[in-house]
This record gives sequence, structure tokens and C-alpha cells, in this order.
Amino acid sequence: MIKYIALFYFLFIVAKENKLRGQQIVLHASDYISVSDSDAVAGVLKLLKDAYKRKATKIIFQKGTYHFYDDLAFERYAYISNHDFGARRMAFPLIDFHNLEIDGGGAEFIMHGLIIPFSIENSSNIEISNVRVNWSSPTHSELKVVGVSNDAKNPYVDFEISDQYPYEIKNGELLFTKKGFQHNLENGVYFDPIKNAVAYQSRNMSPPLNREVKQSVKNWSTLESTIYPVDKNDPAFRNRGIENSIIATQLQPGLIRVTGVKTQLPKIGWVLVAKGMNGYNRLAPAFRLYHSDNIELNNVTVHHASGMGLIADNCKDVTLNSFNVMPDKKDGRMIATTADATHFVGCRGLIKMDNCRFENQFDDATNIHGTYFEVMDFKGRTAGLRVGHFQQSGYQFARSGDTIYAVDPHVASTHLSMLIVDTVEMVNPRYFKVTFKQEIGTLLKTGYYLENSSAYPEVEIKNCTLINNRARGFLILTPRKVLIEGNTFSNMMSAIQVPNEFTFWYESGYVTDLTIRNNTFLDGSYGTPKPIALINILAVSKNNEYIHGRINIENNTFTTFGSAILRAEFVKNIIFKNNIIKYSGNYPLNTDKPVIDFETVGSADISNNKYDAVFKNFISTEHIPVKLINKNNEIIKATKK
Repeated sequence: MIKYIALFYFLFIVAKENKLRGQQIVLHASDYISVSDSDAVAGVLKLLKDAYKRKATKIIFQKGTYHFYDDLAFERYAYISNHDFGARRMAFPLIDFHNLEIDGGGAEFIMHGLIIPFSIENSSNIEISNVRVNWSSPTHSELKVVGVSNDAKNPYVDFEISDQYPYEIKNGELLFTKKGFQHNLENGVYFDPIKNAVAYQSRNMSPPLNREVKQSVKNWSTLESTIYPVDKNDPAFRNRGIENSIIATQLQPGLIRVTGVKTQLPKIGWVLVAKGMNGYNRLAPAFRLYHSDNIELNNVTVHHASGMGLIADNCKDVTLNSFNVMPDKKDGRMIATTADATHFVGCRGLIKMDNCRFENQFDDATNIHGTYFEVMDFKGRTAGLRVGHFQQSGYQFARSGDTIYAVDPHVASTHLSMLIVDTVEMVNPRYFKVTFKQEIGTLLKTGYYLENSSAYPEVEIKNCTLINNRARGFLILTPRKVLIEGNTFSNMMSAIQVPNEFTFWYESGYVTDLTIRNNTFLDGSYGTPKPIALINILAVSKNNEYIHGRINIENNTFTTFGSAILRAEFVKNIIFKNNIIKYSGNYPLNTDKPVIDFETVGSADISNNKYDAVFKNFISTEHIPVKLINKNNEIIKATKK
């Protein structure tokens, strides 16, 4: 009898699975568009409408090259965290989709103009695989240095500009012309094409900026006759008191001389990469994930984007497998995206990355954090909250049931009081009303910052490569468990940073369980005038409280030119064991900093490490942890290079 019951159960399961398979609805893009079409936008929009109506479970593309122009694209107003907001056009507007897989079949999607390739909003269980994203014309510009004069009276730099970067000169200002906008030379960095990386100490050789402060603006509030704080980073304010500081002259088509340079001059052969002023250079990320759950990207490559390769805002459970951000060699471009390769704000669940490559993007490989909102006013159960940075306008700070902590930014990021969210109302993109489930009473003060403790994810990053980019590798701010394992780093600044700051981006968070193991750290901090630790744990704590919990750094290999390996501030417990530190010889030796530098650390176990004899100052004696285990650390033979 039991045998028959088991057989019946087996047949029932098989029948159920067959039924589910029968419900699979697969759409083929070839029924809507062809690789020979000049513009795939209209066909893809019809495809998505049919997929939504029919509840399709899979869309399949044939391998080939598809072009997407912004002229006929779907448009909606979008608040995109850490980007410029406004009306945005989208090639794949995946809005309110659920249980959908898009297989690109190895296709290449070429964007034209200001268009977001994939915008995934209010969706769940979405998988996108086997696709490459690029732009026909880059939204940044690259200029090759072909001449330099160090004449003290009239220093100049001559730049060669290819046809890929059309330009014009207005009143002595060099402007690059893109579809829908222009940009100047602001936010530029020199790259060394021989190393295919940011040039050594390039921050000493800041590019010739088009603008300079000519008039001090001291009282910003009176300029607007306002009683409220002013965001000096907002484009509406940041140009006040600013004038052109250099003059551009065309010597011949494609050859520009810039005079009036006031910084250290670059080397001939270097490439200046510029994306223009803030507020106009983060316009169209390649992948926008917004209030969506269980998103998976597999074997996806982003060669360019006007902004980030991926921005995830208020999402849960995001998996990136072989998600790559890197220039396409055939384009001859020095950089890929104009901002971070990936960025996660206010996310939950698990963020998982495996076998990804982040190369030559113009900002960090990833940044994972929450966001502080400032308390402007409160009464009863309701508080009025202000967004700190203009590129976080419209960010949804919280949802019903979230746990909110108050901190005093003038003291530390330690939690002072706790509230539970009832409702959230956006009055305008920079001012929100949040009603809590209890009376506020004395729990808040005007000027406090609020942090959403519910909107932090666990993080697992394995087997990724982060090289040759401007800025840093991983920025991590989450109190959930974090594992960084088996990765390779070589970044202009720090490889891993825990920033904890209140003043610019208002990014909230801290770490309580951070493990960094079995990684390879190559030359880092090579683009900065002063050495920055490859692992840089920072905090704001004017009362000397511990901000971060446990940090475990084990079995890593550091091969670099500078001695600064670990800087740790306001950490309760840190372990640095079984690591190997070697001198690379690729840049001039720098021993200005100790290998390990502490400030206000509770306990530290520094054991069984091996370090090159050229790095003589192993542990700083200026700030010794309360409890220090320092044993079995071995000096290895000095490297001769």
C-alpha cells in the first residue's frame, strides 16, 4: 500500500510540474524587431506591452547588435538616487513586472542619447542575462596631452581631441557637445594609457578647470532670503562666485591649447578624462533598480553609461553573477561609466556579487549604505525631514513598520532613541513628513539625523576584480554580516573603505561583522598626493565611543608600493592575522605611514603576519588599542626594486 501511495505522489508531482511548464509563456524578440532595424525602441516597447499583458515568463533575443534612440522612447519622471533626477527615457521600462527572464542571447544593445537601458521598477523575480550595453557616443570626453609648457609666466597644456568627442569654444571655455547637453572640463582625472590606470599622483595634477572661485560667498542664506539650510552642492547655488579660470584656444581642428593653468602639469601622452560639472554628469545609469525584489543579472557587461553601471534603490535580494563594467577595447575609450560601477542605497535582504569585473569606471566599484535625513521640525507623532544632498532628492527614506534611530551628527553616529514608522509623505523631493507609531516627545531634537535601521542588507562579494578606476573599490556601510573574499584590488585610492560621514553625501551606516579574507591587494592609493590606507575604516565620534563592531582581516596578500595598509578608527574589535605584505616596486617607495594605524580601538589581535623589511614602521605607537595582541609577526627580506 505504501508503495502505491509513493507512486501516486510521484505521478502527482510530475503532473504538477508539467502543468507549470505548460504555463510558461515565451516571447521571441525576433517577432517584434530585427537586427537590421535602425531603431529597436518601438518594437521593444510593443514587446514589453505584450509580455505584461500575457504575463510572459521569458523573452529571448537573437544574438546581434540592436540600436536604441531616445527620440521615440518611453518617458517618465524619475528620482534616481545618487543621480540627477527629472524626466527620463527608457529602452526597457520594466515597471510592475513579476517572474520574468530576459535572455539577451549575447546581443549588444547600443544606446543613442540620454536613455536608460534598463529601468526595473516595483517588480520582483526578474532575471536578465547574456547582454552587453554600450553607447554609440560617450557622455564623457577624453583628451590626449600632446604638449606642455612649464613657463612660469604662461604655462599651458596642448590637447589632441578625436572626432569621437565633438566640441566648441565659447568665450574661451572648452565645451563638449553631446546629444541633449554639453559639458566642460570639470570633474576630470588624468589617466596613464601605458598602465591603463589613473596616473600616478594625478590629484596633484588636477585638470585645468574651467571654473574657479573668484568671489567668496559667505552668507548663502541671505542670498535666497531663506531661514532654511542651503545645499551648496546644488547646481542652483554652486556656480555663484565662480568664473572661468583658463582660456582654451584652437590651434587647429582637434588641437586645443589651454592657458592659465594653475596646477602641476601632466605628462605628454596622458589622457584627461572629464565629465563636466556636478548636476549634469549622472543622467542615465545602465541599470536602474527601484523598489524591486529578487533581481538577478547574469553575464551582463556594461561598456558605458552616463552615471552608474547599476544603481539599486530600496531593493531586496540583488544578485550579480559576472556583471562586468569595463570599456570596450574597440571603442578606444579610457573609461566605462562616468560614476560607480554599482551602488546600493537603502537595500535589504542579501546583496551578492560573484565573478564580477569592475575596470576603469570613473568612481567606486560599489557603495552600499543607508541615508541620513535631518530633522527640521516635529509635533505630536510627525516629524518633518530634509534630504541633505540634491542627488538624493525624492529618495524614499522609510516604509511602514521600519525601525528608525536618531543620532546627533555633532557628536557621533551612536543611536540615541528609537521610533517605529507609521506613514511617510513626500511633500516635495527634499522635504518629507514621517508619522511614527508613538509620540515623539523628547526622543528627537531639531538638527538630529534619522537613520533607517531596517534598510540595510547583508553583503557577500566573492571572486571579483576591481582595477584601474578612479576613486575606491568597495565602500561598505551596513551593520549586517559582510563577507569580502577572493577578490583582487588595485584602485587609485583605498581598496576597501568604511566612510561613516555626515557632511556631504549623508550616507548612513557602520559595520558590526565585516570579514575580509583571501583577497589580493595590488598597488593602491597611487593617484593620491598623500598615502591612504588600502583598508580604511573611518568614523565620526567626538565622545570617543566605538562606532564599528568586529572586523576580521585574514589571509590576504598585499603587494603595493606604500606602507599604509590598515587604518582603523573607533572600532571595538579588530583582527589582522596571517596576512602577507610585500613591496611591489611599481611606484616609488612610500613609508610616510605605518602599516597599521589605530585610533580608539578596543581590542586588536595582530598575529602571524609577514611584512617586507622596507616597511619598517609596522604598528603605530601613537594610538594603542586598549587590549593589543601583537605576536609572531615576521619581517621578510626586503624587496630590491
